[in-house]
Amino acid sequence: MSKLLKNRIAITGSTGFVGKNLTKFFDKSDTNYTSIKKTSFQRKKIPLLSRCCCLIHLIGIGDETTEKSFDKINVEITKKAIMICKRSKIKKIIYLSGLGASKNSSSKYFVSKFKSEQIIKNSGLDYTIFRPSYIIGRDDYLTKNIQKQIKKKKILIPGSGTYILQPISIDDVCKVINIALNDKKFSKKIIDLVGPEKISFKKFLKNSARPNVVLSKMSFKKARNYAMTEKYFPYGIEDLNILSGNFQGNHQRLEKLSGLRFLKIRSI
Repeated sequence: MSKLLKNRIAITGSTGFVGKNLTKFFDKSDTNYTSIKKTSFQRKKIPLLSRCCCLIHLIGIGDETTEKSFDKINVEITKKAIMICKRSKIKKIIYLSGLGASKNSSSKYFVSKFKSEQIIKNSGLDYTIFRPSYIIGRDDYLTKNIQKQIKKKKILIPGSGTYILQPISIDDVCKVINIALNDKKFSKKIIDLVGPEKISFKKFLKNSARPNVVLSKMSFKKARNYAMTEKYFPYGIEDLNILSGNFQGNHQRLEKLSGLRFLKIRSI
């Protein structure tokens, strides 16, 4: 084990999908880590962390509620994460943003992710910012969504379904994050966190469906209306923004930097 990894890794959002899998990965590799609870960010006094060399920042929301806005969670908590790093003398932060993050996006989610990226870039800390596509694994959001629809024997395809996904496995994500902790090639970079295969949403669903499951299309306009008015509609507004955005990343760069061979994901 390298000298750096003898120090502790700090993690925010360790109870989320990526966080749970990452802590299991660290447990298997005997990597020391400490989890920062979300409630810590609600206190006036920012917690101090000892012997931590890097903070992996995973807290974020993909949908807004009346109590939780993108700015309040995605942006303001990132600011506090930077404060924790500086007060605790943590020199590096790893952040999961989103494929499609942009100041010019029509999506409030992607704008909030871009704001968070800028806060990190201007913090003076070393950083690695990953922009993930759909991360696939047990209990991930997309898998649970599609499986719920499969149980009802009908999967809804918003729009044409020809827009592209580049899903990446959670196991590969954990490996890449672990490499980024130490490898200087990841220093001060924004990197697309995408899988090796580009697949249309329609084909992805066909590969995942069962023989007795119907694939039903709906226009994006109608889907957005339902997303705003129907509580149990399978897609939220930001889900539709992500799908219609047709975002594609540079997997070759990720593979070259990490030296890993990635799993192709064609279905769930």
